[in-house]
Amino acid sequence: MMPQLGAIQNVAPLLLATGWALFVLIAEMFSVDRRHVGIGWLTIVGLGTVAWIAEPAGSGTDPIFASVVAQDGLTSYVTQLLCALTMVSVLMAIDYIPKTGVQGGEHYPLVLFAVVGLIVMAAATDLIVMFLGLETMSMAVYVLAGLWKREMRSNEAALKYFLLGAFASGFMLYGMALLYAVAGSTLLPDVAAAAASDLPAEQSTLLLLGVALLLVGFGFKVGAVPFHLWTPDVYEGAPTSVTAFMSTVVKLGAFAAMIRTVTVALAPVSGDLTLALWLTSAATMTVGNIVALKQTSLKRMLAYSSVAHTGYLLIGVTCGSEQGAAAVLFYLATYGAMNLAAFGIMMLISRQGSGAERISDYAGLGQSNPMLALAMTICMLSLTGIPPLAGFMGKLYLFSAALEAGHEILVVVAVLNSVISAAYYLGVVRVMYLDAPRENVAASGGHLAIGTLIAVAAVIALGLMPGAVLDAARNAAASIVLGSG
Repeated sequence: MMPQLGAIQNVAPLLLATGWALFVLIAEMFSVDRRHVGIGWLTIVGLGTVAWIAEPAGSGTDPIFASVVAQDGLTSYVTQLLCALTMVSVLMAIDYIPKTGVQGGEHYPLVLFAVVGLIVMAAATDLIVMFLGLETMSMAVYVLAGLWKREMRSNEAALKYFLLGAFASGFMLYGMALLYAVAGSTLLPDVAAAAASDLPAEQSTLLLLGVALLLVGFGFKVGAVPFHLWTPDVYEGAPTSVTAFMSTVVKLGAFAAMIRTVTVALAPVSGDLTLALWLTSAATMTVGNIVALKQTSLKRMLAYSSVAHTGYLLIGVTCGSEQGAAAVLFYLATYGAMNLAAFGIMMLISRQGSGAERISDYAGLGQSNPMLALAMTICMLSLTGIPPLAGFMGKLYLFSAALEAGHEILVVVAVLNSVISAAYYLGVVRVMYLDAPRENVAASGGHLAIGTLIAVAAVIALGLMPGAVLDAARNAAASIVLGSG
Protein backbone atom coordinates (compact mmCIF):
# COMPACT_ATOMS: atom_id res chain seq x y z
CA MET A 1 0.00 0.00 0.00
CA MET A 2 1.47 3.32 -1.05
CA PRO A 3 1.90 5.96 1.70
CA GLN A 4 -0.29 9.06 1.48
CA LEU A 5 2.00 11.89 0.43
CA GLY A 6 -0.56 14.67 0.08
CA ALA A 7 0.32 17.63 -2.08
CA ILE A 8 3.59 16.18 -3.39
CA GLN A 9 2.09 12.82 -4.30
CA ASN A 10 2.30 13.39 -8.04
CA VAL A 11 6.01 14.29 -7.96
CA ALA A 12 7.05 12.00 -5.11
CA PRO A 13 8.50 9.23 -7.35
CA LEU A 14 10.42 11.84 -9.32
CA LEU A 15 11.78 13.55 -6.18
CA LEU A 16 12.78 10.23 -4.65
CA ALA A 17 14.49 9.05 -7.85
CA THR A 18 16.44 12.31 -8.08
CA GLY A 19 17.46 12.25 -4.44
CA TRP A 20 18.48 8.60 -4.65
CA ALA A 21 20.56 9.24 -7.76
CA LEU A 22 22.49 11.97 -5.89
CA PHE A 23 22.84 9.69 -2.85
CA VAL A 24 24.21 6.82 -4.95
CA LEU A 25 26.61 9.22 -6.69
CA ILE A 26 28.02 10.40 -3.35
CA ALA A 27 28.13 6.85 -1.97
CA GLU A 28 30.08 5.67 -5.01
CA MET A 29 32.57 8.53 -4.69
CA PHE A 30 33.42 7.63 -1.11
CA SER A 31 33.12 3.84 -1.28
CA VAL A 32 36.25 1.89 -0.46
CA ASP A 33 37.89 0.53 -3.63
CA ARG A 34 34.72 1.36 -5.56
CA ARG A 35 32.69 -1.58 -4.23
CA HIS A 36 30.36 -2.08 -7.15
CA VAL A 37 28.26 -4.82 -5.59
CA GLY A 38 27.13 -2.63 -2.70
CA ILE A 39 26.48 0.35 -4.97
CA GLY A 40 24.56 -1.87 -7.36
CA TRP A 41 22.30 -3.18 -4.61
CA LEU A 42 21.84 0.34 -3.26
CA THR A 43 20.61 1.30 -6.73
CA ILE A 44 18.20 -1.65 -6.82
CA VAL A 45 16.76 -0.72 -3.41
CA GLY A 46 16.18 2.85 -4.57
CA LEU A 47 14.46 1.73 -7.76
CA GLY A 48 12.24 -0.64 -5.79
CA THR A 49 11.20 2.17 -3.47
CA VAL A 50 10.39 4.47 -6.39
CA ALA A 51 8.22 1.74 -7.95
CA TRP A 52 6.45 1.21 -4.61
CA ILE A 53 5.28 4.82 -4.28
CA ALA A 54 4.47 5.26 -7.99
CA GLU A 55 0.69 5.04 -7.80
CA PRO A 56 -1.90 7.36 -9.39
CA ALA A 57 -2.73 10.40 -7.27
CA GLY A 58 -6.12 10.21 -5.58
CA SER A 59 -8.98 12.37 -6.81
CA GLY A 60 -9.05 14.33 -3.54
CA THR A 61 -5.48 15.54 -3.73
CA ASP A 62 -4.35 18.92 -4.98
CA PRO A 63 -0.81 18.09 -6.02
CA ILE A 64 1.89 20.60 -6.78
CA PHE A 65 2.87 20.94 -10.46
CA ALA A 66 -0.34 19.17 -11.50
CA SER A 67 -0.56 21.29 -14.64
CA VAL A 68 2.81 20.13 -15.99
CA VAL A 69 3.38 16.69 -14.39
CA ALA A 70 0.61 14.08 -14.34
CA GLN A 71 0.56 11.23 -11.86
CA ASP A 72 -2.07 9.21 -13.68
CA GLY A 73 -2.30 5.58 -14.65
CA LEU A 74 0.14 6.00 -17.54
CA THR A 75 2.81 7.58 -15.35
CA SER A 76 2.33 4.94 -12.67
CA TYR A 77 2.51 2.01 -15.11
CA VAL A 78 5.53 3.36 -16.97
CA THR A 79 7.41 4.30 -13.78
CA GLN A 80 6.91 0.87 -12.26
CA LEU A 81 7.88 -0.90 -15.48
CA LEU A 82 10.91 1.39 -15.89
CA CYS A 83 12.06 0.54 -12.38
CA ALA A 84 11.45 -3.21 -12.84
CA LEU A 85 13.43 -3.40 -16.10
CA THR A 86 16.20 -1.19 -14.71
CA MET A 87 16.53 -3.31 -11.58
CA VAL A 88 17.11 -6.40 -13.72
CA SER A 89 19.63 -4.58 -15.93
CA VAL A 90 21.51 -3.31 -12.85
CA LEU A 91 21.54 -6.82 -11.38
CA MET A 92 23.16 -8.03 -14.60
CA ALA A 93 25.66 -5.16 -14.64
CA ILE A 94 26.97 -5.94 -11.16
CA ASP A 95 28.86 -8.96 -12.52
CA TYR A 96 29.34 -7.82 -16.10
CA ILE A 97 30.95 -4.39 -15.58
CA PRO A 98 34.05 -5.81 -13.83
CA LYS A 99 34.49 -8.24 -16.77
CA THR A 100 35.01 -5.33 -19.12
CA GLY A 101 37.89 -3.95 -17.08
CA VAL A 102 35.97 -0.67 -16.76
CA GLN A 103 36.20 1.20 -13.50
CA GLY A 104 32.52 1.85 -13.95
CA GLY A 105 31.13 2.77 -10.56
CA GLU A 106 29.61 5.83 -12.20
CA HIS A 107 27.43 3.41 -14.19
CA TYR A 108 24.86 3.23 -11.40
CA PRO A 109 24.22 6.93 -10.72
CA LEU A 110 24.12 7.54 -14.48
CA VAL A 111 21.47 4.85 -14.85
CA LEU A 112 19.44 6.49 -12.08
CA PHE A 113 19.72 9.92 -13.67
CA ALA A 114 18.56 8.40 -16.96
CA VAL A 115 15.56 6.92 -15.14
CA VAL A 116 14.79 10.35 -13.66
CA GLY A 117 14.68 11.82 -17.16
CA LEU A 118 12.49 8.98 -18.42
CA ILE A 119 10.01 9.42 -15.56
CA VAL A 120 9.78 13.12 -16.42
CA MET A 121 9.17 12.25 -20.08
CA ALA A 122 6.39 9.82 -19.18
CA ALA A 123 4.67 12.19 -16.74
CA ALA A 124 5.08 15.53 -18.54
CA THR A 125 1.96 17.29 -19.77
CA ASP A 126 4.02 20.29 -20.87
CA LEU A 127 6.30 20.16 -23.90
CA ILE A 128 9.13 22.08 -22.20
CA VAL A 129 9.08 19.77 -19.17
CA MET A 130 9.07 16.79 -21.55
CA PHE A 131 12.11 18.23 -23.32
CA LEU A 132 13.93 18.67 -20.00
CA GLY A 133 13.27 15.03 -19.21
CA LEU A 134 14.51 14.03 -22.67
CA GLU A 135 17.77 15.92 -22.22
CA THR A 136 18.32 14.62 -18.68
CA MET A 137 17.96 11.08 -19.96
CA SER A 138 20.03 11.70 -23.09
CA MET A 139 23.02 13.22 -21.28
CA ALA A 140 23.25 10.22 -18.97
CA VAL A 141 22.92 7.69 -21.81
CA TYR A 142 25.52 9.51 -23.95
CA VAL A 143 28.06 8.93 -21.17
CA LEU A 144 26.91 5.35 -20.55
CA ALA A 145 27.44 4.51 -24.24
CA GLY A 146 31.07 5.62 -23.96
CA LEU A 147 31.71 4.00 -20.59
CA TRP A 148 34.16 1.52 -22.15
CA LYS A 149 36.78 4.26 -22.49
CA ARG A 150 39.64 2.07 -23.74
CA GLU A 151 37.54 0.63 -26.57
CA MET A 152 37.58 2.74 -29.72
CA ARG A 153 34.13 1.50 -30.79
CA SER A 154 32.66 2.60 -27.46
CA ASN A 155 34.09 6.08 -27.95
CA GLU A 156 32.72 6.09 -31.49
CA ALA A 157 29.29 4.97 -30.26
CA ALA A 158 29.10 7.76 -27.70
CA LEU A 159 30.20 10.40 -30.22
CA LYS A 160 27.71 9.24 -32.88
CA TYR A 161 24.88 9.07 -30.38
CA PHE A 162 25.70 12.53 -29.02
CA LEU A 163 25.97 14.24 -32.42
CA LEU A 164 22.85 12.67 -33.90
CA GLY A 165 20.98 13.11 -30.63
CA ALA A 166 21.84 16.81 -30.59
CA PHE A 167 20.39 17.22 -34.09
CA ALA A 168 17.24 15.32 -33.10
CA SER A 169 16.83 17.46 -29.97
CA GLY A 170 17.16 20.56 -32.13
CA PHE A 171 14.40 19.36 -34.45
CA MET A 172 12.17 18.53 -31.48
CA LEU A 173 12.75 21.88 -29.78
CA TYR A 174 12.05 23.78 -33.00
CA GLY A 175 8.84 21.78 -33.41
CA MET A 176 7.82 22.72 -29.87
CA ALA A 177 8.52 26.38 -30.66
CA LEU A 178 6.22 26.22 -33.67
CA LEU A 179 3.47 24.59 -31.63
CA TYR A 180 3.88 27.35 -29.03
CA ALA A 181 3.58 29.95 -31.78
CA VAL A 182 0.23 28.46 -32.77
CA ALA A 183 -1.20 27.63 -29.34
CA GLY A 184 0.40 30.32 -27.18
CA SER A 185 1.17 27.60 -24.66
CA THR A 186 3.28 24.48 -24.33
CA LEU A 187 0.71 22.57 -22.25
CA LEU A 188 -0.56 19.52 -24.11
CA PRO A 189 -4.29 20.28 -23.54
CA ASP A 190 -3.77 23.84 -24.80
CA VAL A 191 -2.01 22.57 -27.91
CA ALA A 192 -4.89 20.16 -28.47
CA ALA A 193 -7.42 22.99 -28.08
CA ALA A 194 -5.56 25.11 -30.62
CA ALA A 195 -5.30 22.19 -33.05
CA ALA A 196 -9.04 21.59 -32.76
CA SER A 197 -9.93 25.21 -33.47
CA ASP A 198 -10.52 26.77 -36.88
CA LEU A 199 -7.02 28.06 -37.62
CA PRO A 200 -5.99 30.31 -40.50
CA ALA A 201 -4.10 28.62 -43.31
CA GLU A 202 -0.73 30.01 -42.18
CA GLN A 203 -1.17 28.75 -38.62
CA SER A 204 -2.40 25.36 -39.83
CA THR A 205 0.81 25.04 -41.84
CA LEU A 206 2.90 26.01 -38.81
CA LEU A 207 1.00 23.49 -36.70
CA LEU A 208 1.63 20.60 -39.10
CA LEU A 209 5.29 21.58 -39.49
CA GLY A 210 5.69 21.69 -35.71
CA VAL A 211 4.05 18.26 -35.40
CA ALA A 212 6.36 16.86 -38.08
CA LEU A 213 9.50 18.17 -36.35
CA LEU A 214 8.29 16.86 -32.99
CA LEU A 215 7.78 13.40 -34.47
CA VAL A 216 11.30 13.52 -35.95
CA GLY A 217 12.66 13.85 -32.42
CA PHE A 218 10.52 10.98 -31.17
CA GLY A 219 11.51 8.92 -34.22
CA PHE A 220 15.18 9.28 -33.34
CA LYS A 221 14.71 8.28 -29.71
CA VAL A 222 12.71 5.15 -30.54
CA GLY A 223 14.92 4.23 -33.51
CA ALA A 224 12.32 4.48 -36.28
CA VAL A 225 13.25 4.52 -39.98
CA PRO A 226 14.78 6.73 -41.36
CA PHE A 227 16.16 7.94 -38.01
CA HIS A 228 17.52 4.53 -36.99
CA LEU A 229 21.04 4.68 -38.45
CA TRP A 230 22.65 5.31 -35.06
CA THR A 231 21.12 2.19 -33.52
CA PRO A 232 23.41 -0.65 -34.73
CA ASP A 233 26.68 1.24 -34.17
CA VAL A 234 25.70 2.51 -30.72
CA TYR A 235 24.25 -0.82 -29.58
CA GLU A 236 27.37 -2.65 -30.76
CA GLY A 237 29.86 -0.14 -29.35
CA ALA A 238 28.34 0.32 -25.91
CA PRO A 239 29.01 -2.21 -23.13
CA THR A 240 26.43 -4.98 -23.40
CA SER A 241 24.86 -4.07 -20.04
CA VAL A 242 24.31 -0.53 -21.34
CA THR A 243 22.92 -1.85 -24.62
CA ALA A 244 20.40 -3.95 -22.67
CA PHE A 245 19.36 -0.83 -20.74
CA MET A 246 19.11 1.36 -23.85
CA SER A 247 17.15 -1.12 -25.93
CA THR A 248 14.48 -1.64 -23.28
CA VAL A 249 14.24 1.14 -20.71
CA VAL A 250 15.04 4.11 -22.96
CA LYS A 251 12.62 2.84 -25.62
CA LEU A 252 9.90 2.50 -22.96
CA GLY A 253 10.22 6.11 -21.78
CA ALA A 254 10.33 7.51 -25.30
CA PHE A 255 7.21 5.60 -26.36
CA ALA A 256 5.38 6.68 -23.19
CA ALA A 257 6.03 10.34 -24.03
CA MET A 258 5.03 9.72 -27.64
CA ILE A 259 1.74 8.08 -26.61
CA ARG A 260 0.81 10.96 -24.30
CA THR A 261 1.67 13.55 -26.95
CA VAL A 262 -0.14 11.81 -29.81
CA THR A 263 -3.27 10.93 -27.82
CA VAL A 264 -3.63 14.31 -26.03
CA ALA A 265 -1.94 17.17 -27.88
CA LEU A 266 -2.20 15.79 -31.41
CA ALA A 267 -5.56 14.02 -31.21
CA PRO A 268 -7.36 16.73 -33.28
CA VAL A 269 -4.91 16.20 -36.16
CA SER A 270 -4.84 12.42 -35.89
CA GLY A 271 -6.24 12.12 -39.41
CA ASP A 272 -3.21 13.94 -40.81
CA LEU A 273 -0.86 11.76 -38.75
CA THR A 274 -2.28 8.36 -39.58
CA LEU A 275 -0.73 7.98 -43.03
CA ALA A 276 2.69 9.21 -41.86
CA LEU A 277 2.68 6.85 -38.86
CA TRP A 278 1.38 3.98 -41.06
CA LEU A 279 4.21 4.39 -43.55
CA THR A 280 6.82 4.83 -40.82
CA SER A 281 5.63 1.68 -39.04
CA ALA A 282 5.69 -0.42 -42.23
CA ALA A 283 9.09 0.91 -43.33
CA THR A 284 10.63 0.49 -39.88
CA MET A 285 9.65 -3.14 -39.38
CA THR A 286 10.57 -4.05 -42.96
CA VAL A 287 13.98 -2.37 -43.00
CA GLY A 288 14.84 -3.70 -39.55
CA ASN A 289 14.00 -7.29 -40.42
CA ILE A 290 15.58 -7.35 -43.88
CA VAL A 291 18.88 -5.84 -42.73
CA ALA A 292 18.95 -8.15 -39.70
CA LEU A 293 18.99 -11.14 -42.06
CA LYS A 294 22.53 -10.30 -43.20
CA GLN A 295 24.12 -9.81 -39.77
CA THR A 296 26.83 -12.11 -38.44
CA SER A 297 27.07 -10.25 -35.12
CA LEU A 298 24.34 -11.17 -32.65
CA LYS A 299 24.58 -7.73 -31.09
CA ARG A 300 24.00 -5.96 -34.42
CA MET A 301 21.28 -8.44 -35.27
CA LEU A 302 19.48 -7.57 -32.04
CA ALA A 303 20.00 -3.89 -32.84
CA TYR A 304 18.19 -4.24 -36.16
CA SER A 305 15.67 -6.47 -34.39
CA SER A 306 15.08 -3.53 -32.06
CA VAL A 307 14.37 -1.36 -35.10
CA ALA A 308 11.88 -3.95 -36.37
CA HIS A 309 10.11 -4.11 -33.01
CA THR A 310 9.88 -0.32 -33.03
CA GLY A 311 7.91 -0.77 -36.25
CA TYR A 312 5.56 -3.20 -34.50
CA LEU A 313 5.10 -0.76 -31.62
CA LEU A 314 4.28 2.05 -34.02
CA ILE A 315 1.29 -0.02 -35.16
CA GLY A 316 -0.34 0.73 -31.82
CA VAL A 317 0.52 4.43 -32.06
CA THR A 318 -0.94 4.51 -35.58
CA CYS A 319 -4.26 3.22 -34.24
CA GLY A 320 -4.67 6.38 -32.15
CA SER A 321 -7.08 4.52 -29.87
CA GLU A 322 -7.20 3.39 -26.27
CA GLN A 323 -6.76 -0.22 -27.34
CA GLY A 324 -3.76 0.73 -29.47
CA ALA A 325 -2.11 2.61 -26.59
CA ALA A 326 -2.73 -0.34 -24.24
CA ALA A 327 -1.23 -2.72 -26.81
CA VAL A 328 1.92 -0.59 -27.03
CA LEU A 329 2.28 -0.47 -23.24
CA PHE A 330 1.86 -4.24 -22.92
CA TYR A 331 4.22 -4.95 -25.81
CA LEU A 332 6.87 -2.75 -24.17
CA ALA A 333 6.74 -5.02 -21.11
CA THR A 334 7.08 -8.20 -23.19
CA TYR A 335 9.81 -6.75 -25.38
CA GLY A 336 11.72 -5.55 -22.32
CA ALA A 337 11.72 -9.03 -20.83
CA MET A 338 12.75 -10.69 -24.11
CA ASN A 339 15.61 -8.32 -24.84
CA LEU A 340 16.97 -8.29 -21.29
CA ALA A 341 16.99 -12.09 -21.31
CA ALA A 342 18.83 -12.25 -24.66
CA PHE A 343 21.47 -9.73 -23.65
CA GLY A 344 21.79 -11.39 -20.25
CA ILE A 345 22.72 -14.68 -21.93
CA MET A 346 25.27 -12.85 -24.08
CA MET A 347 26.86 -11.41 -20.95
CA LEU A 348 26.77 -14.76 -19.16
CA ILE A 349 28.98 -16.47 -21.74
CA SER A 350 31.11 -13.42 -22.51
CA ARG A 351 34.85 -13.74 -22.60
CA GLN A 352 36.74 -10.82 -21.12
CA GLY A 353 33.72 -8.57 -21.53
CA SER A 354 33.31 -9.23 -25.26
CA GLY A 355 29.72 -10.34 -24.75
CA ALA A 356 29.98 -13.35 -27.12
CA GLU A 357 28.81 -11.05 -29.87
CA ARG A 358 29.18 -13.15 -33.02
CA ILE A 359 26.50 -15.68 -33.86
CA SER A 360 29.23 -18.23 -34.54
CA ASP A 361 30.24 -17.97 -30.86
CA TYR A 362 27.07 -19.92 -30.06
CA ALA A 363 27.97 -22.93 -32.20
CA GLY A 364 27.15 -26.13 -30.36
CA LEU A 365 25.87 -24.34 -27.26
CA GLY A 366 23.11 -26.93 -27.03
CA GLN A 367 25.79 -29.54 -26.31
CA SER A 368 28.24 -27.52 -24.24
CA ASN A 369 25.64 -25.76 -22.07
CA PRO A 370 22.09 -27.04 -22.62
CA MET A 371 20.50 -24.71 -20.06
CA LEU A 372 21.86 -21.56 -21.66
CA ALA A 373 20.89 -22.87 -25.09
CA LEU A 374 17.35 -23.52 -23.85
CA ALA A 375 17.12 -20.00 -22.40
CA MET A 376 18.35 -18.43 -25.64
CA THR A 377 15.94 -20.58 -27.64
CA ILE A 378 13.06 -19.29 -25.51
CA CYS A 379 14.18 -15.72 -26.21
CA MET A 380 14.51 -16.26 -29.96
CA LEU A 381 11.14 -18.01 -30.22
CA SER A 382 9.48 -15.26 -28.21
CA LEU A 383 11.04 -12.50 -30.32
CA THR A 384 9.73 -14.32 -33.41
CA GLY A 385 6.24 -14.34 -31.90
CA ILE A 386 5.74 -18.07 -31.43
CA PRO A 387 3.14 -19.14 -28.81
CA PRO A 388 2.79 -19.50 -25.93
CA LEU A 389 5.56 -17.02 -25.10
CA ALA A 390 5.42 -13.29 -24.32
CA GLY A 391 6.22 -12.12 -27.85
CA PHE A 392 3.19 -13.93 -29.25
CA MET A 393 0.82 -12.33 -26.74
CA GLY A 394 2.31 -8.89 -27.40
CA LYS A 395 1.90 -9.19 -31.16
CA LEU A 396 -1.56 -10.71 -30.83
CA TYR A 397 -2.80 -7.73 -28.85
CA LEU A 398 -1.09 -5.24 -31.18
CA PHE A 399 -2.50 -6.84 -34.30
CA SER A 400 -5.97 -7.05 -32.74
CA ALA A 401 -5.87 -3.31 -31.97
CA ALA A 402 -4.84 -2.57 -35.56
CA LEU A 403 -7.63 -4.72 -36.98
CA GLU A 404 -10.11 -2.97 -34.69
CA ALA A 405 -8.88 0.38 -36.06
CA GLY A 406 -9.25 -0.80 -39.65
CA HIS A 407 -5.56 -1.21 -40.55
CA GLU A 408 -5.81 -4.67 -42.10
CA ILE A 409 -3.06 -4.08 -44.66
CA LEU A 410 -0.63 -2.94 -41.96
CA VAL A 411 -1.37 -6.14 -40.04
CA VAL A 412 -0.60 -8.19 -43.17
CA VAL A 413 2.71 -6.34 -43.52
CA ALA A 414 3.49 -7.03 -39.86
CA VAL A 415 2.68 -10.74 -40.15
CA LEU A 416 4.90 -11.06 -43.23
CA ASN A 417 7.67 -9.31 -41.34
CA SER A 418 7.27 -11.72 -38.45
CA VAL A 419 7.77 -14.57 -40.92
CA ILE A 420 10.94 -12.87 -42.24
CA SER A 421 12.24 -12.42 -38.70
CA ALA A 422 11.94 -16.15 -38.07
CA ALA A 423 14.81 -16.69 -40.52
CA TYR A 424 17.41 -14.89 -38.41
CA TYR A 425 15.98 -15.66 -34.97
CA LEU A 426 15.72 -19.39 -35.70
CA GLY A 427 19.11 -19.17 -37.42
CA VAL A 428 20.63 -18.61 -33.98
CA VAL A 429 18.80 -21.68 -32.70
CA ARG A 430 20.11 -23.73 -35.64
CA VAL A 431 23.69 -22.69 -34.88
CA MET A 432 23.30 -23.63 -31.21
CA TYR A 433 21.94 -27.12 -31.86
CA LEU A 434 23.24 -28.21 -35.27
CA ASP A 435 26.75 -26.75 -35.51
CA ALA A 436 29.71 -28.44 -33.87
CA PRO A 437 30.79 -26.87 -30.56
CA ARG A 438 34.02 -24.88 -30.69
CA GLU A 439 34.70 -25.00 -26.97
CA ASN A 440 32.96 -25.66 -23.70
CA VAL A 441 31.01 -22.65 -22.48
CA ALA A 442 30.72 -22.10 -18.76
CA ALA A 443 28.39 -19.39 -17.56
CA SER A 444 29.76 -17.08 -14.90
CA GLY A 445 28.31 -14.43 -12.63
CA GLY A 446 25.85 -15.06 -9.79
CA HIS A 447 23.99 -11.74 -10.01
CA LEU A 448 24.00 -11.93 -13.79
CA ALA A 449 22.56 -15.45 -13.73
CA ILE A 450 19.79 -14.37 -11.36
CA GLY A 451 18.91 -11.35 -13.51
CA THR A 452 18.83 -13.47 -16.66
CA LEU A 453 16.69 -16.11 -14.94
CA ILE A 454 14.21 -13.43 -13.86
CA ALA A 455 13.99 -12.10 -17.43
CA VAL A 456 13.50 -15.58 -18.94
CA ALA A 457 10.84 -16.39 -16.34
CA ALA A 458 9.07 -13.14 -17.24
CA VAL A 459 9.10 -14.13 -20.93
CA ILE A 460 7.33 -17.37 -20.07
CA ALA A 461 4.96 -15.84 -17.50
CA LEU A 462 3.85 -12.98 -19.76
CA GLY A 463 2.99 -15.55 -22.41
CA LEU A 464 1.09 -17.96 -20.17
CA MET A 465 -0.40 -15.50 -17.65
CA PRO A 466 -0.53 -12.03 -19.21
CA GLY A 467 -3.71 -10.95 -17.40
CA ALA A 468 -2.29 -8.75 -14.62
CA VAL A 469 0.11 -6.78 -16.83
CA LEU A 470 -2.46 -6.55 -19.62
CA ASP A 471 -5.06 -5.13 -17.22
CA ALA A 472 -2.53 -2.63 -15.91
CA ALA A 473 -1.72 -1.55 -19.48
CA ARG A 474 -5.41 -1.12 -20.26
CA ASN A 475 -5.98 0.97 -17.15
CA ALA A 476 -2.95 3.10 -18.00
CA ALA A 477 -4.22 3.69 -21.53
CA ALA A 478 -7.70 4.54 -20.28
CA SER A 479 -6.33 7.11 -17.86
CA ILE A 480 -4.57 9.03 -20.62
CA VAL A 481 -6.94 8.55 -23.56
CA LEU A 482 -10.16 9.09 -21.61
CA GLY A 483 -8.69 11.41 -18.98
CA SER A 484 -9.82 9.25 -16.06
CA GLY A 485 -7.79 8.62 -12.91
